[in-house]
Amino acid sequence: MISTYLGYSIATRSMATTLNQVASQTQNKRAIDYYNANIGKVTSVDDFMNDYQLYSYAMEAYGLSDMTYAKAFMKQVLTSDLSDSTSFANKLTDSRYKEFAAAFNFGTSSDTTAQTSEQEGDLVGLYQQSFTTEETNAETETNYYSQNISSVKTVDDLLSNTRLRNYVLQAYGIDPTYVSNSTLKKMLTSDVSDSTSFVNQNGSAADKALVAEFNFNSDGSVKTSTADADTTYYQNQISSITSVDQLTSNPKLFDYVKIAFDIPTYITADQFNASAEDAGVAKTNGLTDVMAQFNFQADGTVASGSQAQSSTQLSTTTAAYATNYPGGPQTLGQTAEVMSAYNSTVPSYTTEVGATDNDLYYKDHIGSITSVDELTSDTRLFDYVKTAYGIDASTPAIVFKNAFADSKTASIFGLTDVVAAFNFQSDGTLASVDVAQSQAEINAASTGYMSNYATSQTSLTTDAVNNYKTRIASVKDIDDFFATNATADSDDSNDDLPELYQMALRAYGISSDEMSKTQMKKVLESDPYDSKSYVNSLKDTRFTDLAKAFNFGSDGKLKQPVQALSETQINNYISEYSSDKRAGLTGAQLTKATSDAKDAATYFATNIVKITSVSDLLADSKLTDFILTANGIDPKKVTTATLKKAFASDTTDSTSFVNTDDGAQFKSIVEAFNFDTDGNLTDAKQGTAQNQGAISQTNDLFLHQTLEDQQGETNPGVRLALYFQRKAPDIHSIYDIMGDSALYSVMTTTFNLPSSISSMDVDQQAKVLGSYLDVTDLQDPDKVNKLLQRFSAMYDIENNTTSSTSPALSILSGSSSVGISADTLLSIAQLSNK
Repeated sequence: MISTYLGYSIATRSMATTLNQVASQTQNKRAIDYYNANIGKVTSVDDFMNDYQLYSYAMEAYGLSDMTYAKAFMKQVLTSDLSDSTSFANKLTDSRYKEFAAAFNFGTSSDTTAQTSEQEGDLVGLYQQSFTTEETNAETETNYYSQNISSVKTVDDLLSNTRLRNYVLQAYGIDPTYVSNSTLKKMLTSDVSDSTSFVNQNGSAADKALVAEFNFNSDGSVKTSTADADTTYYQNQISSITSVDQLTSNPKLFDYVKIAFDIPTYITADQFNASAEDAGVAKTNGLTDVMAQFNFQADGTVASGSQAQSSTQLSTTTAAYATNYPGGPQTLGQTAEVMSAYNSTVPSYTTEVGATDNDLYYKDHIGSITSVDELTSDTRLFDYVKTAYGIDASTPAIVFKNAFADSKTASIFGLTDVVAAFNFQSDGTLASVDVAQSQAEINAASTGYMSNYATSQTSLTTDAVNNYKTRIASVKDIDDFFATNATADSDDSNDDLPELYQMALRAYGISSDEMSKTQMKKVLESDPYDSKSYVNSLKDTRFTDLAKAFNFGSDGKLKQPVQALSETQINNYISEYSSDKRAGLTGAQLTKATSDAKDAATYFATNIVKITSVSDLLADSKLTDFILTANGIDPKKVTTATLKKAFASDTTDSTSFVNTDDGAQFKSIVEAFNFDTDGNLTDAKQGTAQNQGAISQTNDLFLHQTLEDQQGETNPGVRLALYFQRKAPDIHSIYDIMGDSALYSVMTTTFNLPSSISSMDVDQQAKVLGSYLDVTDLQDPDKVNKLLQRFSAMYDIENNTTSSTSPALSILSGSSSVGISADTLLSIAQLSNK
């Protein structure tokens, strides 16, 4: 029999090679192949335990073969929730049981949800952000249009500037994709007042409205226009202005003033308002002379009986405007009309700017309305009235009109007060000397509109999000997801809120025109982590991200979410990290370490589920340090580049980095994470009973156990050394060693401790053993190897493994009457170099 030292050295010289040899043995290969082929078919703990080959294989791997008979006991172990300190496995002193439970998914909650809290949070955040983004984009395009339209000198200038061209078309609800420049040019250069012109013969109502806002000659040049229309509007409106805020809230009036007095474009309405109220601010903003042309008081209002501008001030303003009028294809009023149309048409909801524009549009147009038909035929005006008076958005024009003709109809549809707010006769017309609404009624409509608009925005955001969170929690399959608010529950208050699927589409920037409910169902049932799946065949990252936001299987039922680490592995890392940080500490140090470990674990548990790629993981040193520590690796000795190399390894390739001696310590980490070799999340490693990483770990442990058993048949010392080497990273205190007879034996043999030590008080034993070994050294593979080399030599001496006459013992006792074996000489030579 060769010596323990040599046997251990040979076995560990290349552990990968040694284990491959064990794996290739016929009986072992058969057991491994069966396990790998069948563990994925297991759907419950009972399935697992009823398949003796699977169950006994796993028990052998985790060193529990002597407990294979105790199925009731082991079932409690397997179903323990490791996140619960009071769970069955956590209360057992033998760490093997907790390790066994951590290798399987039976202890985690079997409940599945359509979305995890992280998925839900991401979707809700994107949904809310979509409104801000949409408003910001509209504002950006409007500012661009405002600043650049005056530079257009010909119709070709307009058509060649894609942003200006598209802005105009979209403002009137025309899809730029389907309009050729040649056709648009013909329309813009035709006379809208000529019934035989191209636009009147071939254009839609939207085309005619668009053309009416431009002043191009038939040759495409800009007409020599004047500012008369702008000035007329200003003169008509300024007399009714009672505060500076009222002036600046009307873009047409404010822009008129800015052009007239050459006010820099960066001066905002708030700055102008503040300047009107404070002479010092006016001086700072360079507006002292401008404010002299207005009669605003210190509070920004116009004094009773006075007007915002006297006739002289008004004359000065209009003259200045005529002088500074920039010209271009549009008057100021026409530009404002296009921008107003854009803000009310393009954003899919009413933005703050859009609401202001709608309010101004109503005030500017209601005075010219002479009948109910005329009011309802202008969709923008009719929608304003519905919002202002809280009328159901689906109310048709005919019902609104009939309400004026029949008081019963008005009462049935709740329109009695609305009818009273207008001056239409029963036939829907106005008396010859009447107007649709008095100024007081217009002001009341404006107040109602702005208030109800704000409420509608709350419904689109706050109310919609609250409803989403409530409903998504009760979704059990994909049909539940597509159920409407009206049918999903008995609560009528949410019926008018956005549907779940609508919110999901909006969150990921997908319009209902791009994706029908039928196609959306196919997308959600598709596997976004499979490159050959339906959703990936669409080649649109928005669709892929949408599929990743939910946990629907191909059958429409719920499945486990795909995340970087399984819940079992997260709990296991937390347990191992805590043990490592508390190792060897007592008193105040232990209390602080326990508190710090809890804080670190909270951060880890909260943030690891947000990780979607290796890049995300490596960018967070707190997470990587936690993981390395939990795996017994000193974070200070590992670079990000090394971790990146490890995660890029193919664990099934024997030549990859994690299958080399340098990278072997990272293999279990790489296998535990649900990342592919490109560093992206994958569901290929997930399983019901075990994830792929846990399967690989089980196989690895089986090979180690088998190797130890085989070595033990010829030399128990080699078995002890191999066992200690394997368990060393999990040793966090002297008490861990004392609680394991094999580990304890290695310690007493290595340091030649007397057998009487075992009869000492437990704490005294710990103190003695601690004087020989710093358990933190066991996290260093090199130090562990040196310790085991010493153990091997001492074991050979103590047990005379290489000679029946124990030549080594003779040497140590001073006798030289016998020869010295080569193995013993090698052992002693190695020890002398320590």
